[in-house]
Amino acid sequence: MENHLVQDDLNALRASAELRAVTDSIQDYAIAVLDPQGVVLTWNTGARQIEGYGAEEIVGHGFDRLYTAEDRAAGRPQTLLTEALRAGRAQDEGWRVRKDGSRFWADEVISPLRGANGAVQGYVTVTRDLTRRRQDDEQRTTLTVASVTDYAIFMLDAQGTITSWNLGAERAKGYRADEAIGRDLSIFYTPEDKATGKPLRLLRRAQDDGRVEDEGWRVRKDGSRFWADVVITRVNDANGKLIGFTKVTRDLTERRRAEEQLRQADERLRLMIESVHDYAIFMLDREGRVATWNRGAEHIKGYTAQEIVGQHFSRFYLPEEVSAGKPERELEIASSKGRFEEEGWRVRKDGSRFWANVVLSATRNRDGVLIGFAKITRDLSERKRAAEELAERARQQSVAAELGLYALQTAQLDRVIERSMQTIRETLQIDDVRILRAGESPLPGARTVRIHAPEPDAEYGFLAASASRPLTANDVRFLQAIANVVAVAMARSQSEEQLRLAEREAVEARGRSVRIQEALLERDEFISVAAHELRTPLTALQLKLQGLESSGGLPPPKGERLGAAVRQTERLARLIDRLLDVSRIAQGRVEMTPEIFDLAVLVRQVAEDFREPATQARAVLELQLPEKVEGSWDRLRIEQVLVNLLSNAVKYGTGKPITVKLEEVGDVVRLCVADRGIGIAPDDVDRIFGRFQRAAPIRNYGGMGLGLYIARHIVEAHRGTISVDSKPGEGSTFVVELPRLSAPAAAGRGNVPRARA
Repeated sequence: MENHLVQDDLNALRASAELRAVTDSIQDYAIAVLDPQGVVLTWNTGARQIEGYGAEEIVGHGFDRLYTAEDRAAGRPQTLLTEALRAGRAQDEGWRVRKDGSRFWADEVISPLRGANGAVQGYVTVTRDLTRRRQDDEQRTTLTVASVTDYAIFMLDAQGTITSWNLGAERAKGYRADEAIGRDLSIFYTPEDKATGKPLRLLRRAQDDGRVEDEGWRVRKDGSRFWADVVITRVNDANGKLIGFTKVTRDLTERRRAEEQLRQADERLRLMIESVHDYAIFMLDREGRVATWNRGAEHIKGYTAQEIVGQHFSRFYLPEEVSAGKPERELEIASSKGRFEEEGWRVRKDGSRFWANVVLSATRNRDGVLIGFAKITRDLSERKRAAEELAERARQQSVAAELGLYALQTAQLDRVIERSMQTIRETLQIDDVRILRAGESPLPGARTVRIHAPEPDAEYGFLAASASRPLTANDVRFLQAIANVVAVAMARSQSEEQLRLAEREAVEARGRSVRIQEALLERDEFISVAAHELRTPLTALQLKLQGLESSGGLPPPKGERLGAAVRQTERLARLIDRLLDVSRIAQGRVEMTPEIFDLAVLVRQVAEDFREPATQARAVLELQLPEKVEGSWDRLRIEQVLVNLLSNAVKYGTGKPITVKLEEVGDVVRLCVADRGIGIAPDDVDRIFGRFQRAAPIRNYGGMGLGLYIARHIVEAHRGTISVDSKPGEGSTFVVELPRLSAPAAAGRGNVPRARA
């Protein structure tokens, strides 16, 4: 009965003149009314133009004949009716079939028709031909694809022959369109891929699955290779028949290079972390379970990777810290603040403890989501032990320094020793400490250190300490420091006693020195007086002898004896003059009377006086003198220096040449007297310019050792210098350097006769 009513309503709707007028006037849309089973009840002019059927040809037939065979086989028409009934509307875009069998691209909307009671009375289907729009879209797509340069996009026919080519393909592969179109896609594959049939295999997969994607090496026109991502998609015609493939290729060489560099960097980082032995570096997951493990972690904590990975990191903590929730609290801090660091005790696999520096860092992905923690642990046990030992050593050194200050301020040795023993007992917490003298033995097990005396390999005794615990190296150093303080106190006490003795000896020595100085003064006065007393009769004797010599007429034997007597008186006169000079030098009364004269002339005169003595000594006298060397000196004193130097050269250089050289060096005049005689020993060089000092035995060469002493003081009085360069057996060279202008003359010059050879 109900179906009959529905059919009546539909017939009434179909017969409605108003509806027919509206629908027939629409030509761009195919509008049809269907019954609940999809049978066409009405058909408008637009439907006839779009679909090709007249109303008499389609009304009463199912609307599914308008769909493709594939869609009918898939139940697509009924699915759309069901969707419209469920959702109130169904829209679909796809291929539809005209009366002549041609296909057009359609947009179809199906809406249910309901009666007053809400029951479905049928459907209204509105269809629009979008073939032109689709063609325009495809054309735009083709143009877009052709302009794309970052992707190689082209078409293949069903056999894999290239049928289209875009700019991206030309850029990526190097072929122009005319070079690529018509060729097989295998030209882009490596020889090894072609040998394994990879191009054809990819086409078969795309044909079977509709799509295939592959990454691998591809080959450009110039033979170079690039890493590509390739997507091949099957293309069907309107009937669903394979007509070819689209192939999209993207050059991923740079990405692959970057990924390879990243992989290598990750591998280097992994190897670096793996090779580190001084640090435990490992990862934890979000719950604190060990995820990675390096060799340093195995070395420090004692666990192998197989033993610890997957275990909670709380097993590295002390039991009381685990009970207090310390591991979890550290994870919370690292998670909230990004990082947690501390130093504290940790536990190894064998249960032993070590002092560790721990850094715990939160690890997040690019989206900021926590994925775990990085944990770095360093064993600082040795550093902590060293720091504690350093602190203890500093404390002991401070105590030793305070004791040293006390020892400096305290003169009593017994009080210093008592304070030292007390300091050791309090600092090292030991009871038995004592000082052992020579011959005393320490208690068994006692540690001893030497109390050094200032003398090498000498000692005052030993400092012995007995303790119930082993003494550390710092303790032993502390004992030695205290022993050194005691040694200094003992040495000071000993030095003070020696100082008192030395002071007494110094007082006695000063007394002896005064007496010696007085005796020397008396001697110098005696020499001066004796020389003056001898000069008066000697002068009278010289005058008488010279008178006899000048009168002549004595027979040869007597004449010779008279000449010898005259020479002896001259020698005695020179000796008296030297004694007088020594006396003047000792009393600081050497007087200079400078005058301007030619030193070269004086050297020739004195050398001429020595010609005969030099000939008798078989010594050739060589002179190297400039024409003229003027200056201001005391003529007689300089002559005295020349006589003393030439006299020594003749005496000690017998049988060898003697050289006298005079030269000017700026404002200084240099006189050199060199012989090739016996020379002077190195130990005697510095003392030969002293009073009564000789380098040769007196029994062989004679003399009183005064000539060089007098010469040195004369040269120094002229503000000059005298020196000697000599080697035993090679001779001696005396060098006198005088400034051109001597010191001003001293007042009251005494009578100094001319020095003669």
